[in-house]
Amino acid sequence: MQGGLYGYFVRNLKGKKGQSGFTLIELLVVVTILGVLAAIVTLSLVGLTSNAQLKACQQEYKVVQAGLDSYMAFFNLDTVTGAGPTSDMSTKPDGIHPLYNAVGTPTFIRNTPTNFAYTWDGNGRITAISIGAGNQQPPTNCVAQI
Repeated sequence: MQGGLYGYFVRNLKGKKGQSGFTLIELLVVVTILGVLAAIVTLSLVGLTSNAQLKACQQEYKVVQAGLDSYMAFFNLDTVTGAGPTSDMSTKPDGIHPLYNAVGTPTFIRNTPTNFAYTWDGNGRITAISIGAGNQQPPTNCVAQI
């Protein structure tokens, strides 16, 4: 006779004479519990994804606005040419210098298209965010949160 915890489990696994394994009810209970846990995890991951998309939109907005502000300060501009939706940051806000890689000028923003397209007014303020170069739709509340 084996003693201790190991012996207890071995005796219980053998069950009654001729029986072994788990009953159908026990298996159904385990599967149900696992299903509920999977549903909880899935719902929490969906919330994290949408929150991450919102934060990415807000961060890119801040970078583009800061680049445009720095650009205007560097060239001592009070106004710029308003732009329609663009994700091409080589657009020239004052008609002369691009926002990046202008010869002899600092780089104000990265040298790639942005995820979203931006519209700015004559005062250099971003007024709208729309679908950008990768056809990525910005979160609906991105601008409202800024």
